[in-house]
Amino acid sequence: MPYRAMSLSYVSHPLTVGDIEPDQETTESNRYRAQTVPPATGLAARVADNWHLLALGGWTLIWFVILAPHGGISWTFFTKGSRLLFGTGQGTLSHTSGLDLYASQPQLQIGPLSFGIAQVLRHIGPDQGLVATQVALTAVGLILVHAITAIATDLRPGLTARPGWLRGTVLVGGAVFLIAWVELSVAYTHLDDGLALAFAVLAVRGVASRRPALAGLCIGLATDAKPWALVILPILLVLPGRARWTAGAYALAAICAAWLPFVIADPGTLAATHFTIRNMPSSALRALGVTDPRTPSWDRPAQLAVGWVAGVIAVLRRRWPAVILLGVGARVALDPGVHGYYTAGVMVGALLWDLLGTRRPFPAWSLASFAALNLAPLLTRDAALLGHLRLGLVVAFTTALLLGPDRWYPPIADPRRPLAHGPESRHRTPVQV
Repeated sequence: MPYRAMSLSYVSHPLTVGDIEPDQETTESNRYRAQTVPPATGLAARVADNWHLLALGGWTLIWFVILAPHGGISWTFFTKGSRLLFGTGQGTLSHTSGLDLYASQPQLQIGPLSFGIAQVLRHIGPDQGLVATQVALTAVGLILVHAITAIATDLRPGLTARPGWLRGTVLVGGAVFLIAWVELSVAYTHLDDGLALAFAVLAVRGVASRRPALAGLCIGLATDAKPWALVILPILLVLPGRARWTAGAYALAAICAAWLPFVIADPGTLAATHFTIRNMPSSALRALGVTDPRTPSWDRPAQLAVGWVAGVIAVLRRRWPAVILLGVGARVALDPGVHGYYTAGVMVGALLWDLLGTRRPFPAWSLASFAALNLAPLLTRDAALLGHLRLGLVVAFTTALLLGPDRWYPPIADPRRPLAHGPESRHRTPVQV
């Protein structure tokens, strides 16, 4: 039977798999479904099916307790920024507030959406909402594990043919991801990065479920939370034709709604994009040979450009689930900072790819990323070595994901080919997303 490419169409058609020789995964999936009795619906059955998620919940709680006593390192930036933005500052903070925020406080490299949410959270509970934010952000991490798993099994139903491999990958990959996530949510309490990553995963869900409005809106909201999230924009290229433009329009509208008022009120807002930080000795940027003491003027545009190019190539090579990992990788490789909360972005992308981008689910890049970014700093203080490990990790997964042969990866819906309309389309098997 001839091979016909898979296609993803938005208007009036489900995601379809063309006439194709049944591969091992499909055959095993069908056999598994045929032999499996209808699942029980009782509490015991649910616990048996989801024990790995319950284990991850307990694991997360342990790390929450470990990191909470000295956590909230960055929360002061959110409380200060929200007071300035909404005019509730006191004393010296009352001089500059409102839409002049970014022009007068360029060090607040945090999106207005994050300040808006922080304004609500800081009135909940003790320590200006710190505990409430830590709990909420940590819960988001657990939800993301479930959401990423759902995306993978919806797009590749054959994964259910190997429930052991699937649960093992979610358990191990999720465990290392959640360590990095709790560092973001509890140790640093970086609300903006947490929101950006959550909306990024929702954007992937929007693309996978052929909902361009959701996909575009989530990319816009991610950028409103943290500007670097614009690096995942190429994922909208997965959508066909008019849906792609619809998604782009929603993204543009969301970004303009949040950022344009600041630019109109004070054009000096744009100068905040040139704010610099120290080029850390262990940064991947120094490993590349860039020895400037602070952020080079070309650095942030280069992060976006490299991330976009890598994302476009991933889409063209039908490896679009790698867009988050590649985009965050560009940030890690070219950023002068080495802050621990950067790791969570890599781990989100790695878990998504480990589940969706490999023929057999295995937490290879999740473990490699955790080892290079989290474990290595505990084992050595050699700044140059750490910088080369950060850079080497990004080069390794970028090369493997973009240049690896097709036989390494499962077939994923081709976003460039329209759905066939004709007699042969009747022989296609729909896979609802």
